[in-house]
Amino acid sequence: MSSSANDSTSSEEFIKKVKSAPDLSTLATRIRNELTDFFWVEMATIFMVDGANKLLVSWVLMPGESLRKICIPITKSSISGYVATCGEKLVIRDVYNQAELVEIDSKLKFDSSWDRKTGNRTRQIIAVPISTGKSVIGVLQLINKRYDGNFIDADEKNSEELANILGRIICKLSKNKVGKKSNKFDQLIVDGVISKEDFNKAILWAQQDKKDVELVLIEDYHLAKDQLGNAVADFYNTNFVDLTLVEYDTKDFLKGINIDYFRKNRLIPLKIEDNKVVLASDDPYDQSKVSEVMQVLRVSQAEVLFSFGFDIEDYIDKLKGAGGRQESSSGSIADIIEKITEEDKGTQVDQYKIESELTDSRPIVMLVRKIIEDAYEINASDIHIEPYGLEKDAEVRFRVDGVCKNMLTIPKGHIRPVLARFKVLADLDIAERRKPQDGKIKFRTSEGKDIELRVATLPTADGNEDMVLRVLADSKPMPLEQIMPENIFTPFKEIIKKPYGIILVAGPTGSGKTTTLHSALSYINSPEKKIWTVEDPVEITQYRLRQVQVRPKIGLTFATAMRAFLRADPDVIMVGEMRDQETARMGIEASLTGHLVLSTLHTNSAAETVIRLLDMGIDTFNFADSLQGILAQRLLRTLCPKCKEAYNPTKEEFEHLLENYGVFFFDHLHTTYSDKLVLYRTTGCKHCNNTGYKGRIGVFELLIANRSVRKHIIERAPVDIIKQDAINEGMTTLIQEGIRLVFDGKTDFNQVMSVCAL
Repeated sequence: MSSSANDSTSSEEFIKKVKSAPDLSTLATRIRNELTDFFWVEMATIFMVDGANKLLVSWVLMPGESLRKICIPITKSSISGYVATCGEKLVIRDVYNQAELVEIDSKLKFDSSWDRKTGNRTRQIIAVPISTGKSVIGVLQLINKRYDGNFIDADEKNSEELANILGRIICKLSKNKVGKKSNKFDQLIVDGVISKEDFNKAILWAQQDKKDVELVLIEDYHLAKDQLGNAVADFYNTNFVDLTLVEYDTKDFLKGINIDYFRKNRLIPLKIEDNKVVLASDDPYDQSKVSEVMQVLRVSQAEVLFSFGFDIEDYIDKLKGAGGRQESSSGSIADIIEKITEEDKGTQVDQYKIESELTDSRPIVMLVRKIIEDAYEINASDIHIEPYGLEKDAEVRFRVDGVCKNMLTIPKGHIRPVLARFKVLADLDIAERRKPQDGKIKFRTSEGKDIELRVATLPTADGNEDMVLRVLADSKPMPLEQIMPENIFTPFKEIIKKPYGIILVAGPTGSGKTTTLHSALSYINSPEKKIWTVEDPVEITQYRLRQVQVRPKIGLTFATAMRAFLRADPDVIMVGEMRDQETARMGIEASLTGHLVLSTLHTNSAAETVIRLLDMGIDTFNFADSLQGILAQRLLRTLCPKCKEAYNPTKEEFEHLLENYGVFFFDHLHTTYSDKLVLYRTTGCKHCNNTGYKGRIGVFELLIANRSVRKHIIERAPVDIIKQDAINEGMTTLIQEGIRLVFDGKTDFNQVMSVCAL
């Protein structure tokens, strides 16, 4: 399918979910969420043809959480009915334009009663017939591109392709074996344990809450677990095993195996006897997975029992807690590399060996896992993997406290399987090396910590491919008062409490701007405030914040999201970055109409941020009226607390600091030179990897938009005048705040000068 569909869901992944529908009765409801996200539409419906009654039928979730069965006559008077009658695709640009409908057929009308009941307004519709080649068996209907977008040619093409796939799937599901129930829950309905309507509601609730249907039936409809389990097991012609009531000794035959594979596929080996493995699976009919397990465990027979998927996941989590992952990450990286090298002895390394042959090999899996765990353990922010082809071994570097460090080399013959392993974890195409790819890895460490890695691949010279992984270990905001000194925190908290205006955070990439913004939002987050954010990507999540990730491929940009926010009753809007004039203009307009807007810019100082926005063509009067303040920031490496050395600086060093601070040195720091003055310098120890530095701290420059600053904005004054006037009003610059940290014993002047411009 075309890439114009939702870029967060690959075509392969989406089609896999469509094909996983177990029966006809749940197909239409099971994939509704996937349909809307994939096509990025407000609503998607699959109607099935009821030939006996000449109706199109579907179940729809109404406002107020009620389930309603929708029936549409198969006639030319409705859009879906017309498609089912004529077997033709319809693309309606404006459903309320009767002239457009009459041009298709004089009987065609749009039923607006649905809009009146839901409070929504239908604008556009794509309706495509689902057929088996001989007759129409259903209709796929898509309503309204999200955020006031318009359908494009790719949407029409994708909808036709999906309708063809649905036709084949429905045809296949219709040809169930004689005597086989069409639905694994049918017997419960036949026995009156649950009504058909309640069952259909349970399916929708499961989709809404992203739960298993079985879990909804147990928790919300109070079905007995053993009764439900036995009924489903009977459908699969096997027995039910409740994993919460049994224990098996799996240490011997699962030793050294990455059991994350079993969690992902929701099956687990329970015991091996006489060359036969007993498995628990939530889908005993999936023979491909069973065959894979038999190959890995080297057995010739398998017995597959049914167990609930959520119980299998919990069972595997218990295995991990009991040491189920220990061997997969044991040993040092050097040991794993040595093991890989030993395997290569006596054989000629083929750089272009197919990755799939080695991707799942035990040493490669162990190495990839060890790289991630070591990066997490030393608080690395990024992992850089840099191949050099056949010339030399690949390098792996970690960025720690803002500085890259060489950590290890990977044998040149195994770098591609290592990269392929990372790609598999990130659900990327392992065969694609010609263009960049982006993905995410959800990873659980041996200690049970859940982390996320953002993966980016880039093709480099000589046919190589680099990979950079951003380690997102903590997705929670930090308390604002902990990241700012008191002299910055006090005025900053006052401006973020204001009901309207615009507040900007400036600095280069990696300077902590997003962390500061989320800390500010956390400080003002309350039930009384509606807060919308649009980010690229969403790295930090907070309860009560409604967060949107931009998707440029489908037209969901910062500006598009902001237009939508203004119709969504916001109090506070956070924009990840003001990249262009349209976004900046909309942010300022929103701040002038009663909203507090927070955003970031890539500039060097607070005063330069003013000029950058004016250079974008922003109206000076509107900008001056809306601006509340600008916070510029950097991150400084801090001295290692275990090995930093105290010393008395020379008079020349003291005067050098004084000169760089400026005329307000004594007013702000109240420090004079004496033999008792103490500063600190680096020495290096094991705790800081002999660098002398451990961790980072923020330095801030806060420009408050007072009357004088607003006057300078209107007059388009130069940067130096704005900066000097702000200093005269009490603003401390980045370098001044850095020197304050030097006298506080938290860093040294070399670090200040490395990140703070004069």
